[in-house]
Amino acid sequence: MVFTHDVKGNEYFIEHLKNNKINFIFQNINSMEKEISEFSPDYIISVYYRYILSDNILKIVNYKAINLHPSLLPKYRGTKSSVWAIINNEKYTGISFHYMNKNIDDGRLLFQKKLKILPEDTAFSLYHKLISLSIKYFSKVFKLLLNDYKGYLQIGATSYYKREIPFDGKFKFSEIDINDAKQFVKAMYFPPYNGAVFEKDTNEKIEINNINELVKYKDLFKQR
Repeated sequence: MVFTHDVKGNEYFIEHLKNNKINFIFQNINSMEKEISEFSPDYIISVYYRYILSDNILKIVNYKAINLHPSLLPKYRGTKSSVWAIINNEKYTGISFHYMNKNIDDGRLLFQKKLKILPEDTAFSLYHKLISLSIKYFSKVFKLLLNDYKGYLQIGATSYYKREIPFDGKFKFSEIDINDAKQFVKAMYFPPYNGAVFEKDTNEKIEINNINELVKYKDLFKQR
């Protein structure tokens, strides 16, 4: 039983499910407690699923439910982890497979793997690198789940980001220096979605998707 989302950017996955005759459901899993209970799954595996699973759903599988999160937890809980990692000029990110509980990205860890963020990385490239990394190690993680591995506690500083576009996707040129603007452009590059938008004092808005384009506007940026 596959639960997914009818949203922009998910078309290829839905096409894949259809081509392979895999049944899928758009409805929020939390609203289908009766159906899930009757299906009686052994495990639940969440990969980029947008809803927080209720305690009632988790009880059906005796909390044998794991989630893939694209950060090194407990840093960057919530959403848009790669985007914020680039904006914050992090040198590394990674993947975390963790058990799910009633809190957001809070459960015990099964597995983590670090990934270096390269200077040329964008949110788009980093997303695909992290997905590839998770696929590479998924069999190992699933074996841990099958063997009833209890995992280990998350340790370290915690941070959390909401499901919203950072800074509403735009800055005035005068509000940001060119170095931070470069990070913002890379963080907002995720086609087919809009890129970083910058606004002149005349209210003219310019969408920029390549950091090399910023040079044309260097005199408009905030000076350090």
